[in-house]
Amino acid sequence: MNPLKKLLFTLLLGAASVLPSQGVEIRGTVMDVYGQPLAGIRILVGTHGRSVSSDEKGEFIFSADESQAALQLTFVSPLHYLEKRNLSLDELPRRLKVFLTPLRLLKEEVTVTALNEAEKALAVPFAQSTISGESIAESLPETVVQAAQRSPGVSFIGKGGVSVTPSIRGMARRRILLLAGGARVTSDRSAGASAQFFPPEFIQRIEVVRSAASVVYGSDAIGGVFQIIPRAAPSPGSPLVTLNLSGNSLDRKLNGGLALGKVFGPWSLRAAVQIVRAGDYSSPAARVLNSGFHYFTGNVAVAYENSERGFSINFLKAAGRDVGKPDRANDPALASFYPQENTNLLNIAYRDDALIADGSLNFTLFLNPNDYELNKIKNAGQQIDIAKNKALDLGGRAYWRKARNARLSYQIGIDYFGRSGVDMENETWKSGRLSSASLPVRDGRRNDLGLYATIEYSGLAACDLLAGARLGAFSRQAVANGVHLENSQLAPAFFCGVTRKIGAALTLFVNAGTAFRMPSLSEAFYTGISGRSSLVGNPALEPESSLNLDAGLKFQRRKTFVGVYLFQCSIRNMIEKFPLAEASYTYGNIDRGTIRGLELEFQLNVAKKLELFGNAFTYRGLSAVSGQYLNDIPGARLSLGARLWLGRFWGEWDWLGSAAVSHPGPAEIAVPAYAVHDLKAGYYFSQRLFLSLKLANLFDRTYYANADPDIPLAKGLDFSLGLNLNF
Repeated sequence: MNPLKKLLFTLLLGAASVLPSQGVEIRGTVMDVYGQPLAGIRILVGTHGRSVSSDEKGEFIFSADESQAALQLTFVSPLHYLEKRNLSLDELPRRLKVFLTPLRLLKEEVTVTALNEAEKALAVPFAQSTISGESIAESLPETVVQAAQRSPGVSFIGKGGVSVTPSIRGMARRRILLLAGGARVTSDRSAGASAQFFPPEFIQRIEVVRSAASVVYGSDAIGGVFQIIPRAAPSPGSPLVTLNLSGNSLDRKLNGGLALGKVFGPWSLRAAVQIVRAGDYSSPAARVLNSGFHYFTGNVAVAYENSERGFSINFLKAAGRDVGKPDRANDPALASFYPQENTNLLNIAYRDDALIADGSLNFTLFLNPNDYELNKIKNAGQQIDIAKNKALDLGGRAYWRKARNARLSYQIGIDYFGRSGVDMENETWKSGRLSSASLPVRDGRRNDLGLYATIEYSGLAACDLLAGARLGAFSRQAVANGVHLENSQLAPAFFCGVTRKIGAALTLFVNAGTAFRMPSLSEAFYTGISGRSSLVGNPALEPESSLNLDAGLKFQRRKTFVGVYLFQCSIRNMIEKFPLAEASYTYGNIDRGTIRGLELEFQLNVAKKLELFGNAFTYRGLSAVSGQYLNDIPGARLSLGARLWLGRFWGEWDWLGSAAVSHPGPAEIAVPAYAVHDLKAGYYFSQRLFLSLKLANLFDRTYYANADPDIPLAKGLDFSLGLNLNF
């Protein structure tokens, strides 16, 4: 070979040996199993320490050496299980899609807004729990109350069926405040409000505060707050169309809904409709009459959001038809049901972060014209008793939040809640003719006005302080059986809580607070027909006031959370329900009722994609003067569960055991202990399709769910199937 050519060949060969091989471009998207893109996921490429991260759309891109036959990718996130993928570079997909399985959020990662300010749950000086929208969808609940029933301290009162009322720590009947998007949900029914009109499919999450909250919310928050956070207007990347379908076997329930969402720059729009129809359900012993219901709910939400301001308007229309009220007697000659009930809830909110440096100004307003009719059929239709109720509920809140520095912030607010035009009408029809008619309450009005302030300070050694005070002014009036009655009061409330961090894993909190509750219009003024019997109002009722003491210890380390809580709530002038005769009740004040309790909750991610969780409580409620046991105190309860993920499939086992109610209150009866098993499972076929199923009361146990003397047997073995489609 020519010496010159030989030299050139050698140089070219040497250059080729130091140039890198041509790279293979690998593109992909990281999402959770719910189809939402995940930003900031760290992706380890191979085993030599190279890594890339996903962007805000969950997308990633990198180049790999084509000389490699295979490549391992490891996806790392503190909120998801570790995921590994082995790729063959000869058979690469056009775009790699990776779905990460979520760790159910521990308390440290959950953000709560119950005190009008977003905070990590571990930092707040009270006991609370949050039920996510994903958990609600996966559990296929029939009602809002059922969606939260396995949460610590939550139970229900009432006769069963769909119109049950939530209870927190054995407190109900207007001693807990029920909110929907910040709007008060109230009712003149004897058991209080139930929010059965709010479909679980419309809920973003539920927050439950188990402590006095009258400082921020005013009357009725003695035992805590049950807050429904509705689904907000869509964000970029959300599905344009969402379809949900579900059904139950025992009551032949059919449930379907459609939601449309669209983002237009800073504007977003969501419209949704949900229709559900259910027949009478079956217990293991018999079919439970008058337990069916029909609901139609529509919702429209419009929102504007930028870095400085936010505005939203949300309207929800709910119409219930033939909503049954089952009864333990299960007599076919008798029936109680609501032929119609209507809710028209309008929520308006505005937030401005630009007017105040390091602060914000917030306004909310709600209106809710509502009405319902109760029919009680007797003697196989020969007599019909009818109770009609209509009212306009309205309220508003303005509050100013300011951070003075990194350690000190405060909030000042004024709020109003009112009810006007409250009419309660009774009719009795016999053999198709009007026998009697009356207007027990006409033009009822209630006005609550409050001024409050809260302060947060973290300048103490290892301690955070939250304190607040409120002054409330209240009035109520009505024409009751032809007589004009009115009353007015002032009521203060205070709260002080301290959170102390003990090392890296322990958090201790203690709090003390006062709260109050005004008698409702129906408790004070209404004498007439009710869902189970007749009621006699008591215009001499005094408002309740309480002293609440709470303490708790929270342990958080890696993938483990354990919480232990002690509390005492002493209620002065406690309003109790007492029997007058076989089918008649009235209300009266007792000098003081005291409820004490112990609660435990835990969450453990013990192995790869296996989670154990549970909670327990035991409560005791007594009248301080007579020593009589109080109404609505549930039996001690233990709830356990386990969830396993296998790819995009998950399965869950739940067990709930309740001790007997051996010491019922004056309007209750003793009930035996019970235990039930549930099985749930689901599969995320893709970001567009999710299938879930549930077997409730797996072993078809016969039991009564509470100590109400009229509650029928609970559902037997029930199979539910649900389907969600996103486009």
